[in-house]
Amino acid sequence: MAAITDGKPWVTVAGAVMGGIGTAFAPTLLDRLKEQDNAREDLGDVVEPLPDVSGPALLLHASRSVVPFEGRERELEDLLAWCGDPQSGRLRLLTGPGGVGKSRLAVELAKRLGPEWGVLEVRDDAETEALSRWRAVDRWQVLIVVDYAETRTGLSALLHEVAADEGRRVRVLLLARSVGEWWRQLGAESARVRQMVAAAGAEGIVLTERVAADKSDHDLVAEAVPYFAAALNVEAPQRFEVELGEGPHRILDLHATALVVVLRSMRSDADAVTVEVEDVLEELLGHERRYWVQTARMQGFHQGVHGLSTLMLEQTVAVGTLLGARDRGQAAEVVGRVPGGTASVVVADWLRELYPPDDDREWLGRLRPDRLAELHVTQKLSDSGELLTACLENLDERQGRHALVTLARAAQELEAAGKILQRLLPLVADDVGSIPAPRETLVALYEVLPYPSLVLAEAHALLAQRILDSTPADAEAGERARWLSSVGAHLAALGSPAEALPAEQEAVTIYRQLAEVYPDRYLPELARSLANLSVRFSELGRPAEALPPTEEAVTIRRQLVEVYPDRYRPDLAHSLTGLGVRFSELGRPAEALPLTEEAVAIYRQLVDAYPDRYRSDLARSLTGLVVNLAEFGRLTEALPVAEEAVAIYRQLVDAYPDRYRSELTHSLTNLGNCFSELGRPAEALPVAEEAVTIRRQLAEVYPDRYRPDLALSLTNLGNCFSELGRLTEALSVAEEAVTIRRQLAEVYPDRYRPDLALSLTNLGVHLSKLGRPAEALPLTEEAVAIYRQLAEVYPDRYRADLAKSLVNLAVRFSELGRPAEALSAAEEGTIIHRQLAEVYPDRYRADLAKSLVNLGIRFSELGRPAEALPAEQEAVAIYRQLAEVYPDRYLPELARSLANSGIDFMELGRLADALLFTEEAITIRRQLAEIYPDPYRADLARSLANLGTIFVGLGRLVEALSADQETVAIYRQLAEIYPDRYRADLVDSLSNLGLTFSELIRSAESEKARQEAERIQDGYRNT
Repeated sequence: MAAITDGKPWVTVAGAVMGGIGTAFAPTLLDRLKEQDNAREDLGDVVEPLPDVSGPALLLHASRSVVPFEGRERELEDLLAWCGDPQSGRLRLLTGPGGVGKSRLAVELAKRLGPEWGVLEVRDDAETEALSRWRAVDRWQVLIVVDYAETRTGLSALLHEVAADEGRRVRVLLLARSVGEWWRQLGAESARVRQMVAAAGAEGIVLTERVAADKSDHDLVAEAVPYFAAALNVEAPQRFEVELGEGPHRILDLHATALVVVLRSMRSDADAVTVEVEDVLEELLGHERRYWVQTARMQGFHQGVHGLSTLMLEQTVAVGTLLGARDRGQAAEVVGRVPGGTASVVVADWLRELYPPDDDREWLGRLRPDRLAELHVTQKLSDSGELLTACLENLDERQGRHALVTLARAAQELEAAGKILQRLLPLVADDVGSIPAPRETLVALYEVLPYPSLVLAEAHALLAQRILDSTPADAEAGERARWLSSVGAHLAALGSPAEALPAEQEAVTIYRQLAEVYPDRYLPELARSLANLSVRFSELGRPAEALPPTEEAVTIRRQLVEVYPDRYRPDLAHSLTGLGVRFSELGRPAEALPLTEEAVAIYRQLVDAYPDRYRSDLARSLTGLVVNLAEFGRLTEALPVAEEAVAIYRQLVDAYPDRYRSELTHSLTNLGNCFSELGRPAEALPVAEEAVTIRRQLAEVYPDRYRPDLALSLTNLGNCFSELGRLTEALSVAEEAVTIRRQLAEVYPDRYRPDLALSLTNLGVHLSKLGRPAEALPLTEEAVAIYRQLAEVYPDRYRADLAKSLVNLAVRFSELGRPAEALSAAEEGTIIHRQLAEVYPDRYRADLAKSLVNLGIRFSELGRPAEALPAEQEAVAIYRQLAEVYPDRYLPELARSLANSGIDFMELGRLADALLFTEEAITIRRQLAEIYPDPYRADLARSLANLGTIFVGLGRLVEALSADQETVAIYRQLAEIYPDRYRADLVDSLSNLGLTFSELIRSAESEKARQEAERIQDGYRNT
């Protein structure tokens, strides 16, 4: 952002000091300045003067104010009131993506403040002495503007100086593309600075794309066209079309569109021109290129042996923009970096004339606006590895920082820039790197890198570790704790929670000590570090250890919210979401749900106020809410929540694909699970397929990070195929999941053997459904062996998994006609679950009940119903208790155990008892089938079939007939939708119906049922 003036491009000092001051007042101030030459020269070192217009793109520069200011009235009024109120805090933060109008708003603020205000725009590296140099010139009230605040390493020093200033009123306006660690750390400075940051708010003033509520994007473009035409001294085009697509768009893009309309109409004989907003930056670059070529030809650069091609001219501008130069000699060296070029002062002079410097301490200027410059530099460096290498060799410290921060800014929106940085950062962060990068540069680079980012995840970790390693031994403890926590977070993001844990534990220890002495300053940091520590324990499968730090973080943040609600509500919501996850992991859903609901409520309020900032947080908390609702069996409530989360992530992915594609797959997984649990596998399938597609793409680029996620999505997809009766397809994807996890387990056995065991179990289930139990058995045995080994080392974590795998092993033995071995596995699984339930009843009673059901079935298979019945009865008792508290979740399980008890009573000849339990099961299943017909009609049909058999045994044939007819009707409907899955059940039910008709001496109807059963059976065999 250049110096703000009121119409004329003043000389360096006057332009800076006069910013926003009316011309009528100018002579008085100039007289004073003439008396203070030394101070004026010093002040010139810290301001940003106004550049001259060269190429047409500079007409978009905020300081030119080509188009009159409009919109943003609420924000402008807030800033004017802030400057005008002596009691207001001294600091404000203005955030928003590049091109939304932050600089233009600052320009307008300066204009409206009036002649009694001076405006000081601080150049990079001049923050430390900016205010003191101003005060040497003037004690008047001043607005200090700092652009790209997130990259300023001297910002803390400036704010300390502002806090201590006793002159006339001073206000500091920071402009940044986003808040982040840099802003949080300012809030951990000394008490006076901390108060300034707190008064500015957690998010500051956030600018979104929409400028004016009462005007469309088309209106804004149309209104801007005449102003750009006037600036170019041409007649404004009367007819033009603009294709904007979905909006709103950033104001820079809209003004660029208007400028392109004028430029294109100047070169076109058509009655009307058509411009697409997506192409305007590229087209503006085209106009700039023509400007470069024309001026170069005028100087004869295209002639001779060493003539410059168009490509070389483009690369020259890119190099100059990327590196800059402190003097003419360095500028000549810079332009000589272009492949095939030479170090030429003539070319350097040409480049300086194209884009005059903004700063007296710079000799070369740069292409403007910044988004155009970032696009051009990224394109040229991406297109030429030779140019990239040449640009990053033998740089001085200033050039290295300039280049890296420019690329980091570009990486916030251009994935190609992120990939360049990913290649460069090892050279920057390594002690022997070829690019000069002192600690301050690394910190500035870290702050401006987009986060989260798939492309730059390793870069974040590398930078954080390098900064931690370079922390001076005498640095304050909080500085070391900050980077320990950052290192832990980034290592965990790369899939290394075991390495991340010690760093986070050390950070918590430091912050706890600091918070005891300086609670106001360090309690927020302690809460943040505790939340991170909790996540690390959770990632390592240690939920009992994860719970206390999360609870402590929530307690601290509730206290902070009482004092500073605006600042700490987002942090509280984040901790509430995390605490809900911890309770869920511990099998305590009743405690998890209200916490997650509270977090969602907070994020909804925040999204209403700051939609661009908190939508991702809302989506993340909605994802947690889906899980909590599903744990209670409240799937109809969970489904719209899952759909909302997916919708938000889709919007985020459209804007930031690098950041949110992985998050989208998590929400898709939850949505698919909801559809599946609701018995809607046909709707679950495309969702699961989309998740697999995205994760396959991610795994191709980042195999180490995303192959595990791909395996998980393949597992879910296999389950969808299985539910649809597409067993061959289910088998194929399950085999792929096993292959991936075998490979991962060979490299990282501690981390991926549990996942391998789970995939082996699933693959065994799919083979079993295909009638291949002999192939399924060794896979299930391998899963049991893995879990047995893991349970020996980590009993608290893996004994439950071992017990579940033993239940599956019992089923496999049963399918192979080995009931004695099946019973042995079932008994071992039940013993483990009983031990777990004694210690953690809330978490494992349901698993114990499931094991008891399995044990009862195994006894029944051995013809031992008298031993089966107590196990089933115990399961019924547990499920009754659970269903009273969580009816949606456990009524289906209660019905299943009641049905099994009915069968045991039948086998014992106790038909009256069998009837009682079976009718209760049917009552529950009727209720469930009315609400969720797809998942529960089949269960109802099975219970009705059992009821028919019981009635036949009791000689109540008419009632048996009614039950059999209803059974056939249900299976007939199901077989029409899922023929592969339910034809066999339909055949069996028809056979039973025929037998009942026969008992009633209704032979014709009996024969009809028998023939239909045979016809279906023959068709199935032929298929």
